[in-house]
Amino acid sequence: MDMDKETKDKFFNELMEMAYDKIFTFVSRGESDLEFAQDVVQETFYEAYRKIELLMEHPNQMGWLYSTAKNKKMKLGKRRGGIYQLNEECEDNLEAENSGEVEFGEIELAETIKASVSEREYEMLRDYYLNGYNSVEVADKYGIDRGTIRMRISRLKKKLKEHIVVGWFIFLFLAWVM
Repeated sequence: MDMDKETKDKFFNELMEMAYDKIFTFVSRGESDLEFAQDVVQETFYEAYRKIELLMEHPNQMGWLYSTAKNKKMKLGKRRGGIYQLNEECEDNLEAENSGEVEFGEIELAETIKASVSEREYEMLRDYYLNGYNSVEVADKYGIDRGTIRMRISRLKKKLKEHIVVGWFIFLFLAWVM
């Protein structure tokens, strides 16, 4: 598909007007560094501009933008010093462990959840519970019927409860045996 620059620019400007705030909100949730969030959004829209013809024909343009933003955030996050953040988090966990406060860390919980559901289901749960999306926004982002999203979330919660309870019993058994 070969389009003129004016058509591409018009589409891109309309897309930015419609989606910029949504993508910024998505990227900045849980992020204390708003300059980093702005960089991620800029990189996301730069990528959108580079692939404008593909995006114009894409059946789920917002989904494409959300996925691109997520990937850009992970890549840029690694460059900005993920090692420092990991060390700081480990230090906090060590302090909590020394004071007897750690029972089941966030990292272990996230890994348990990831092992229990597919990558897409994990992202849906994160969007719904951590990123503050409502059920309609989750349904739209993942191309799921709006009428069934709440049932799907409910089934995922049940699946997680079962998996985590089984894992917890195995942990207790191993702790008791050792």
